[in-house]
Amino acid sequence: VIETQKFFRITDIPSAVFDVPVSATVENLNALVNKTIYSANVSWSDKRFEFLIGETFVRSSLAEFIEEYSVETETVLKIECVLGKETPKPLHDIPAPDWISSIFSLFATTYSGEVIIIDNDGKQVLENQRDKGKPRKLEGHQIVSGGENQVLTLYKVESSAMIPKTVFRGHERSVECVDVNKECSRLVSGGFDSMIKVWNLEKAVQKLPECETKMSRPGHKDAVVGLRWCSWNSSQVISASWDHCIALWDLQLAGEVSRIRGSKSFTSIDVNTKSGLVISSGTDAVPRLYDCRNGSLVKQSFIGHTGWVSCVKWSPREEVCFVSASFDKSMKMWDIRSSKTSLFDLHGHEDRILCCSWGDGVIASGSADSTIKVFSTP
Repeated sequence: VIETQKFFRITDIPSAVFDVPVSATVENLNALVNKTIYSANVSWSDKRFEFLIGETFVRSSLAEFIEEYSVETETVLKIECVLGKETPKPLHDIPAPDWISSIFSLFATTYSGEVIIIDNDGKQVLENQRDKGKPRKLEGHQIVSGGENQVLTLYKVESSAMIPKTVFRGHERSVECVDVNKECSRLVSGGFDSMIKVWNLEKAVQKLPECETKMSRPGHKDAVVGLRWCSWNSSQVISASWDHCIALWDLQLAGEVSRIRGSKSFTSIDVNTKSGLVISSGTDAVPRLYDCRNGSLVKQSFIGHTGWVSCVKWSPREEVCFVSASFDKSMKMWDIRSSKTSLFDLHGHEDRILCCSWGDGVIASGSADSTIKVFSTP
């Protein structure tokens, strides 16, 4: 048993071979690891671990695992040990007036144009119906929404109202995605017009009634449905489209850096703020992991959903974990070291899940059943 958890290094597990019966279960392996650590460190208190063989978490006895996955047993079997996570717990179940089109932290939007703000107790404290498009994205205490009316609106959230500050015009069809850089100085948006547009938020905060685009970039042949600023270069953004492509753009050079071509239309992307890895979802049941800096090959494919994957989000705390939402009515929490078994499956929706979010201590999902589900995560 070898411990390889990057963020929780345990030095008391010896680099040695253990004789373990094939009848051993995850509970038996946990007892072995905790006893081994305690024998070297009497101050140790028991913890729960997960166990990896290859790219799959062990969920049964070793005998059942070996038979199911046809594992070679003529040599020493390497089992990797990583610190386990607590099961996410249902926190809130919030009804909404329509399908949920996007969710970000304690903000959500519907397909009929409402922007909903929820407090920490799961109560709806504010609902705005000014924008009759389909808002797609929310950012902090200033909200940018865009939809079928082809414009983006910057709102300031105050105690009892959402005050529109600036309107951004330029798209010729509905706006599908937006993202704000970490300095909150620039905004990128993508839409059904296949265009990526860059906007200057520094002018927007001067309360100008209307802003024109700073840069407009063609490049996709179909709707742009995902946009993220790169974590490794503040002048680069990544886009995902229904044209089966993920593209990396350099805004200073006003050009394309690289392109990944998939076999299906993409539905969303997210960029890990620490590792820079890109996770994607598409019109199949498989989230995929890429590194846009090192070629176009898929680094990992995650098997488990039975319907289209509508949305993926990285954990804000751990660079190896992400959550995926699917038309199969479930969310799955993944560790990228295990592509064939998810950490947890989160259920509760009665229809397709259309969006998800992973904030500080909470995972949220929005569905075609017109509800928002919120789960707590340690």
